[in-house]
Amino acid sequence: TMASFPTSTWLVFLLLAALPASADQDDKFSSEQERNIVIVSIFFSAISFCGSSFIVFMYMRHPSLRSFVFQLVVWISASDMLFSVGNAIGNPADESPACYTQAIFVQFFGLSSMLWTAAIAYTVDAVYLKGRSLDDALDLKKRFHLAIWGFSALFTILPATTDNYGQSTGWCWISVENNAESGTAWRFVCFYIPLWMVATYNICVYARVRSALNEAIEAGAANVENIKHLQRMVYYPLVLVGCYFFGTVSRIQQIVGPPIYGLVILHTIGMSSQGTCNALVYGLTPSVKQKICGDSAKMLEDEPSIDEDMARGGRLVEIGLDQIERKSPTAVERTDI
Repeated sequence: TMASFPTSTWLVFLLLAALPASADQDDKFSSEQERNIVIVSIFFSAISFCGSSFIVFMYMRHPSLRSFVFQLVVWISASDMLFSVGNAIGNPADESPACYTQAIFVQFFGLSSMLWTAAIAYTVDAVYLKGRSLDDALDLKKRFHLAIWGFSALFTILPATTDNYGQSTGWCWISVENNAESGTAWRFVCFYIPLWMVATYNICVYARVRSALNEAIEAGAANVENIKHLQRMVYYPLVLVGCYFFGTVSRIQQIVGPPIYGLVILHTIGMSSQGTCNALVYGLTPSVKQKICGDSAKMLEDEPSIDEDMARGGRLVEIGLDQIERKSPTAVERTDI
């Protein structure tokens, strides 16, 4: 329950603090290796920034793309843009203002980006797989903002209480230089445990969508293409899993041994590429592809504004998801969502 959340957080913190100190305070990379990590980080972050900017631009440029779920995608992109800005700072000196700025940007916006993917998965699950009403979904928007920015702020403040922001293997983040036990614990309590809780939930939602698609195909349903579009929306949360796989492996490995250069490079590439991957998923949606290819005249014809569409119970996702049939015996078929 929410009441037990602070207690469980501190319990996990104390358990992780009892683990052996992370080894990366004793084994430094060479100056050339650190320079290569910075180059990789800046390069992929620049591409990610451009990809995230593309999503924001398309959303602002085309009103017909401003559906509820795409609004959530834009918030992922906004977080990814600022996360990329933090990465692009490079490898500033420990305890410098630039180092603290980078650490806070990486922690806060990396976490918020992660949580926005969970918001998408929750919306798909609640509205399309569990049958909640559109009004309920729209009411979630304020709650999403409150929860996501609130948790991101809380989990950004916690490492600062033990002075654990600083150099962290090629960039500034939660450091283990001065207080290895608490630094190791904060890395997992404030980032990697929430990361894989979110990732597990995202994978479960994806599996449910896949199951719905397979059932529709077996039944010969007419709405197979609509469910395929729904499945594509779940790719955004799945991007998170791929981008942070090597990061998780690297941080676990650093608990028991010195950091491995190749693994840190893969970690850097993955965490710096989330905006790029989201942009690729976004660009492959039918509505966006039509806009990019200039074939938008038919889409825009008689297209209502998003406010009008939702006021009359319009579609939550404007990519043909309005005729998803529910297989549950007690469920009522919903159309024009």
